[in-house]
Amino acid sequence: MKKSLIAFVFLLMCIRVWSQNISASEYEDIAFYYNRADYYEAIKKMDVFLTRHPDNGEMYYNRGLCYMLLNDPPAAEADFVLARKYNFKENKQFLDWWCSKAYRVNMLSQSYLDHCTLKEENGFKPVFGLKDSLRGALRPERNCYDVYFYNLMAKILPEKKSIAGSNDIYFTTNRATKEIQIDLAENLKIVSISHKGKKLKFKRKYDAVFVYFDLELPANEKDMIHVVYKGVPREAPNPPWNAGFVWKKNNGDWLIGVSCEQLGASAWWPCKDHLSDKPDSMEINIQVPTGYQAVANGNLRSTKEVGNNYNNYEWFVSYPINNYGVTCYMGKFTDITEVYTNDNGSYNMDFYVLPQNLQTAKSYYKQTKDIVAVYEKLYGEYPYKRDGVGMVEAPYSGMENQSAVAIGSIYTRPQHPIEKIKDYDYLLVHETAHEWWGNTVTMGDMADVWMSEGFATYSEHLFTEAKYGYDEYIRIVSKNMTEIENLWPMVGARDVNDNTFLGGDVYYKGAAMLHNLRCEVNNDSLFFSILKGFFTTYKFKIVKSQDFVDYVNATTGKDHTDFFNKFMYDKEPPVLQYSFNIENNKLKFTYQWINVGKNFSMPFGIILNKRTSVRLEGTTEPQTFTAPLVFSMYIPNDNRFEENKFERNSYTYFWTKWMRN
Repeated sequence: MKKSLIAFVFLLMCIRVWSQNISASEYEDIAFYYNRADYYEAIKKMDVFLTRHPDNGEMYYNRGLCYMLLNDPPAAEADFVLARKYNFKENKQFLDWWCSKAYRVNMLSQSYLDHCTLKEENGFKPVFGLKDSLRGALRPERNCYDVYFYNLMAKILPEKKSIAGSNDIYFTTNRATKEIQIDLAENLKIVSISHKGKKLKFKRKYDAVFVYFDLELPANEKDMIHVVYKGVPREAPNPPWNAGFVWKKNNGDWLIGVSCEQLGASAWWPCKDHLSDKPDSMEINIQVPTGYQAVANGNLRSTKEVGNNYNNYEWFVSYPINNYGVTCYMGKFTDITEVYTNDNGSYNMDFYVLPQNLQTAKSYYKQTKDIVAVYEKLYGEYPYKRDGVGMVEAPYSGMENQSAVAIGSIYTRPQHPIEKIKDYDYLLVHETAHEWWGNTVTMGDMADVWMSEGFATYSEHLFTEAKYGYDEYIRIVSKNMTEIENLWPMVGARDVNDNTFLGGDVYYKGAAMLHNLRCEVNNDSLFFSILKGFFTTYKFKIVKSQDFVDYVNATTGKDHTDFFNKFMYDKEPPVLQYSFNIENNKLKFTYQWINVGKNFSMPFGIILNKRTSVRLEGTTEPQTFTAPLVFSMYIPNDNRFEENKFERNSYTYFWTKWMRN
């Protein structure tokens, strides 16, 4: 809720309280301090009132708003609960959000899950079972082999909303085995699996397919199986977050696409569907009715007729690719081709758009070169030069399919209600960042998806800084913080394909953590070298959260484990416990971090006299800061944010707890 709206609601409530229970002088005192943004004194005045009227729900509500502005959500929530208890009936939806985690969880989960009720006793997560571990774990039948190449063919039958195809799975055995697991959604039928021309036996368990060989496959040898399949794939309820196929008609013509992050590539093609195993390269053949084009990842190598009014489009990916980044689109596209040049040469940028949007799309995509140039400077050269940059007018918006990014058809800027980046569309800024983070440096388990989304979201912030300066960067950082929910740990459960997208903290809290790390390092040259060095070290590799922790610790020479543990594995952020008094215009401010590991440290800022910023380095030990000629003090936060008033690397994300003197 915006500060101006909070103030308006507060004054309305005070007027109503005054008319019923509060004297004119009490009202004037409270309103006076509130309008001066002195929430400490306003709270003290309300405390006095509530000792006499402990059942006044409106005053609890007002005090809760003040605690919100002091960045103390637990205290605010406690007061909002009391407001409801004592029959405060205004702003029901706002109070539902604050007073009921179950309400908040199930509102947020609608975007990511099929209908289910998430319960507190299970940490507000779905109950995991055998199906989840078959999907998410590196079981013996999976880790006995590594895939190095896929040759996929998928025929799209739009009128039946079905697909039919095959996949050659090329792999190397890690040990001798007679059984391997591949994956294909149980709503799709496997017609046959063959090996060296002979059909193999297989058994299905949920989406897992166990394939049995007649003879034991020796260790460290290359081999291949051929899988034929068909069926009606899952239709996406809310792509890309709740994923599947999207069958859409545009002016009578089909526009089709698929998204499958978290859901899994096995929702539409047979593969070893585990994030830890990326093929080194891939051929993708998409067959579509005559008159349509098929777009997939990599480069188009050939187009040919295959009979029955169908054409085959052969695409080739010449780099490692994660399974969920493999995609296809069917539509009547026009290709806008540009050439991007840097110090090392040039590569193509292709934008596949519908003809009616050609001119608008040309204008829209002019920003792409600027975006790529910023990321090349931050992280290193675009990782897929041979395959080029690819963007597609998909039937849904926003998915980082490698070199074939789904942008959608809303060629306007900005789209995001929070991050209003001038002249650039946040969606294109975000999805382009994924070519570095998520596609090139890839998490090996959904538990670590923040490493994709958090880095991509933080890249939006760094892009803003590169284009508009540090003050605008801080504004975007602060707006990002307002989106953090703190309902689940950012790092999820391993080996079960956990849907860690729930609530969005893998985006917003991940970005806030990286910003906080920048403030903690307090050396921008070193911080940016960490980002670039980590990318370079793990380029085209699989990573886990601990890899980043270890890299930061080694690079900085300081153990940041407690810092990362708090943000990655705890639901709630660190809490700054503090007390202060101002006597004779002298400030005495005592502070320490609580609810953190003993070696936790992080800076924060305070604002003196509404204009002077001071950076303080907090630890778990109490410290005291004093300053003369101080008339007022506050701790800035995302609910009370004023631009251009911060000492560099001092504005961080946390909660507070005010201890009365």
